[in-house]
Amino acid sequence: MADIAHATDIAGHITAEAAHATGLAEGMPLLVGTGDSGAEAISTGVFKPGDIMVQMGSSCYFVYLTDHLVSEDRLWPGNFIIPGTYSICAGTNTVGTLTAWLRSELWRDAVIEETSGENQAFSVMVEAARKIPPGSDGLICLPYFAGERTSINDPQACGAFFSLLTSHSRAPMTRAALEGISCTIVQHFDILAEDKLPVDKIMCVGGGTKNDVWLQIVADMLERPVHTSDITIGVSYGDALMAAIGSGCYQSWDNLSEAVKPARTIHPPARDLRYLPQAPSPVQPALSGHTLPGARADRRGPEVMTGHITGDTGVH
Repeated sequence: MADIAHATDIAGHITAEAAHATGLAEGMPLLVGTGDSGAEAISTGVFKPGDIMVQMGSSCYFVYLTDHLVSEDRLWPGNFIIPGTYSICAGTNTVGTLTAWLRSELWRDAVIEETSGENQAFSVMVEAARKIPPGSDGLICLPYFAGERTSINDPQACGAFFSLLTSHSRAPMTRAALEGISCTIVQHFDILAEDKLPVDKIMCVGGGTKNDVWLQIVADMLERPVHTSDITIGVSYGDALMAAIGSGCYQSWDNLSEAVKPARTIHPPARDLRYLPQAPSPVQPALSGHTLPGARADRRGPEVMTGHITGDTGVH
């Protein structure tokens, strides 16, 4: 078996044979390395306990750092790349996957225009969502369209649009999807708060960060600033930063943290303009609870939905 080593330890060097086969320089040191999401967390400057990465890609992945190993059955605790730090990881199933589905199913005209050299379909969707006020005209999306991992850990969970009326167009449906996904992000922060784990810095990364409407929704719902990085190539940049540590270009993670700073900050509105304070929906517990009372797929028969939504949703 291979020796156990830290991600930034030197595992070996390029041999003459490998140099001939690859074109890499003979003698070049090779790091042990790490997984993709860990490297992406490093790329955003998530170095210290209290830092968290929110990776908004096809799915959503979280890496939160702490100074001790935490027991939390709903999430995925473990160690981390930086010696002396631990992580709590988590992941949802549908983020960019859901917006891509909306693009292909509800915005086909925009997709056709995109292929003709017009505006990007996702940009058209963003601008349409921007015109819809918070709350999506009363429409609520439960974004479990491919089951769900954390924090409900239910592979049979189903997605749904609640309070859908003939007066709704695809624009509020799109914004409702962004809001529903953002609720699942907030859900993970609620668990950290329950465990009395402080969050000092929130770094968002991934394709979803190109959507400024979405980032604002996340900041509004969390009621705290969120940041993005200057360099957004993610995993490969995180690998390069680890190589800088392993090769001695930076002597410590503290030194490196001075070189990796947030580039953009999205602030929540003033307290009297918070996102959803005035009229909390009775369906909201289905988004923020630890179980899913309302929507589960019955794979054994034709029924798509089983169970019920607790409380009066106002839909009869």
